[in-house]
Amino acid sequence: MDRPSGFYNTGGNRHYHYTTAGDPGHPALLLLHGFTGSQAVWSPLADRLADSFYLVIPDLPGHGQTFSSDRRPDMALETTAQDLLRLLGDLGVSSAGILGYSMGGRLALHFPLYGASRVRFVILESTTAGIVSPAGREERRQADNDLAQRIETLGIDWFVDYWSNIPLLSGPAATPQQTAHRLHNTAQGLARSLRAAGSGQQASLWPVLPYYAAPALIIAGERDKKFTEIAHRLHQALPNSRVEIVKEAGHTVHVENPDAFFQAVVSFLEHKA
Repeated sequence: MDRPSGFYNTGGNRHYHYTTAGDPGHPALLLLHGFTGSQAVWSPLADRLADSFYLVIPDLPGHGQTFSSDRRPDMALETTAQDLLRLLGDLGVSSAGILGYSMGGRLALHFPLYGASRVRFVILESTTAGIVSPAGREERRQADNDLAQRIETLGIDWFVDYWSNIPLLSGPAATPQQTAHRLHNTAQGLARSLRAAGSGQQASLWPVLPYYAAPALIIAGERDKKFTEIAHRLHQALPNSRVEIVKEAGHTVHVENPDAFFQAVVSFLEHKA
């Protein structure tokens, strides 16, 4: 499927690469990938949704062809959410649904802070609203900084192998395409992303979730016990939400059981879009 692509420059040193798919007259849906991903990881889902939605699919900071910066505020989730809202506006999108996986889901939860009336719904896959305790955030921040240093020292090939074998992602072996997507990133970009947008850098959004009005679908894989528990906590905190635990899947639900993931999304969209 032909997907027009372009670059969006904020007017400073932040430029975002993005692709689009579908008819701009259709309801808009913003797709946000996870850490080590890029807009390309959504291609299978985009092929199935483009008939009904106008899809906007960016590379997030430090990933793909989008910028990276040694200034952490440039790559912070708060900055990215505001930049992407401006991108949507420049594309003529007054309101959109937002689907985010893992890091992309944490980013998605920032959008209502800066444009609640412009968020039609959110779909959150294998994600969290942040680490509650300051001590826990500091511990995670230090761990992310240490990993960022190793990525810069040992390189992208080492990191892709390492990342594919951590327990959180211990689902099916990475496909050659998944590995290629990850290798398309740079060591510097991923390291900077960890330092600026990792869970340790993010403020906890749990206190504000009860004020979010947009309908929400929360998805987790049954084999991912940590994020299954978090999914139920998100469901309890978000007033207009439903939760879907997908069988035969772990953290990367959209990869490990794409048909079930698609059906969960479509069932939700039929009622909320």
